[in-house]
Amino acid sequence: MERQVFEPLGMDRTVLPERAGLDDASSYTPRSILRNRLGIEEDGPPEYSCLAGAGALLSTPTDLVRLGSAVLKPGMLKAETISDFQTPTRIVSGAATTYELGWTVGSVPLATRMVSHRGSPRGGTVSLLTFPELGLAVAVAANTNVTSVNPLALQVADAFA
Repeated sequence: MERQVFEPLGMDRTVLPERAGLDDASSYTPRSILRNRLGIEEDGPPEYSCLAGAGALLSTPTDLVRLGSAVLKPGMLKAETISDFQTPTRIVSGAATTYELGWTVGSVPLATRMVSHRGSPRGGTVSLLTFPELGLAVAVAANTNVTSVNPLALQVADAFA
């Protein structure tokens, strides 16, 4: 993953949590999430073994935008793969779903097509939105579990559109 994706895209702040060299990294979780008194406390080491392949990465919004930008045009991926990635899956009945390869495909007033992924790792929320017609990728991260950071990400996208 590092050699084939992170390095070519310059994603130098994205790591697998199990990777050596993270001994000096700390993560803090708001206690309110843990239903304790307000404040923060240092987290223990992450346990992502059950998530590997489904989001077991630590990254930054900047690196996520690099990834989002790379999946908008041929280069890292073939044009056919990008087309598949941006087209919702159809089920046996022929009805379209809102998902393709683990990403949500939909539309918003800003663009007819938005391909996005959102996650809530360890007390935070992260959203990566891509807009194929605009050639735009936006990533937003929050250090608390919120219903969605998508409204903020859409405001940022609107400013750049």
